[in-house]
Amino acid sequence: MKVLLLTVMMIFATSASAGLYKWVDNEGNVHYSQKRPRDKQYKRLKAPAPAPQNTKPLYSTDGTSNKKDVIESEMKKNNNLRELNCTRAKKHLSIYQVYSRIRGKDGTVRDIGDEERNREIKKAQEAINDFCH
Repeated sequence: MKVLLLTVMMIFATSASAGLYKWVDNEGNVHYSQKRPRDKQYKRLKAPAPAPQNTKPLYSTDGTSNKKDVIESEMKKNNNLRELNCTRAKKHLSIYQVYSRIRGKDGTVRDIGDEERNREIKKAQEAINDFCH
């Protein structure tokens, strides 16, 4: 067991020391490699910094899973949004079923025709089917 652990540690130690090298060949071409050139002058480059990771992991640092909590939270948000959309669709339907005049976004009141009323009622009923069931 100790031998296996020592072998694994040596593998990681050698990979950690691997670098990035830059050199120019006899024809003036620039090369980059993880291996040092044997007969050329080279410059050792620093490896680029790793890309930033998501700061909010799905799993906690002590090994316990909070993925279930994340899923439950997202489902709760979705259900709340569905309820809000359902309420809005029912209100929209009620307005077009009851009133023949509506107030626009700019505050002006105008009459609505049967074609517009039927179109808006149909849209509201479709939204109710989508969000209320």
